[in-house]
Amino acid sequence: MLIRLLPDQEKNLLIDIAELLAFSDNPVLWDGKTYDELTADTDLSNISIQANEKENELIEELKQSAGITGIWDRSIFSRNADIESRLVKNIKALSIHKTQESIARASAAKIVLAELLESQDEFRPETPKIMLFEMFLVALRDGVVSAIEQELLHEFKKLCKLPDFIFDEIKERAEVLNSEISKTISLVLE
Repeated sequence: MLIRLLPDQEKNLLIDIAELLAFSDNPVLWDGKTYDELTADTDLSNISIQANEKENELIEELKQSAGITGIWDRSIFSRNADIESRLVKNIKALSIHKTQESIARASAAKIVLAELLESQDEFRPETPKIMLFEMFLVALRDGVVSAIEQELLHEFKKLCKLPDFIFDEIKERAEVLNSEISKTISLVLE
């Protein structure tokens, strides 16, 4: 929605962060199996994150809003980040049981977030606020912000040095917008 207001490099960063938010709370798979489906024959080194079609659609919509269409070449934005593989790398460092804990998963995702933000030049004053608003909309895609997503949002606030009142106000605006969109969709589909 507001992503169009960002310069290209920051659009790319926001899309990377949105992908991180989307992947961060999805189930971890070992050799294509969930934690409950693990057997003695499961290859525990083959870790991936379960895809979510709605989240993939949301990321594509965000790219379209940013003016990025068709096959997207990240190299034009001087970034070569595969967010899922970076998150998986950090999850591999956890024990199998820890991957089911929100705190441990959030810590793995926070490392990726910090890496993404540390290479970024100084932001214009409005940029972190725009990014946070868009991040809330991504996190609210299913109606609630998960514990892992909440941790990432707070980490973004901390890393970008946003005051609490700005964070709370942006969160409230995103929740109101998300609610109004849901009501409008319900009304139209009745």
